[in-house]
Amino acid sequence: MSNFTVAIPDDLLTDAKVMAAKAGTSVNALIRTLLDGFVQNESSPKSGNFEILLRYSLGQIAPRKAVKLLHLEDEAALEKITRQAGFPIPRLSLQETDNMQKRFGEMLDKASS
Repeated sequence: MSNFTVAIPDDLLTDAKVMAAKAGTSVNALIRTLLDGFVQNESSPKSGNFEILLRYSLGQIAPRKAVKLLHLEDEAALEKITRQAGFPIPRLSLQETDNMQKRFGEMLDKASS
């Protein structure tokens, strides 16, 4: 195994740490997984799906939307191909997390009124 240095903007690294924590992994493991998935899938006939799986794995696309974009039957199939591509399964999409935070804040506001 080799080590290498890469320059990453501080805000991107912070976001990557959050996403890695949500996925139950480290930034180091996430980068290895993403690179491995990229190398393996780039030569695959289904490489057009790579970006969708990557965005789903990073929490940028909700599961239902990824299922629809990939023409899958259900979220179980999405999980399976995401794992096969070497990507971690996100716990919640960023949009779902933001919506939950917003609803929670609204609940707190109502409770304190």
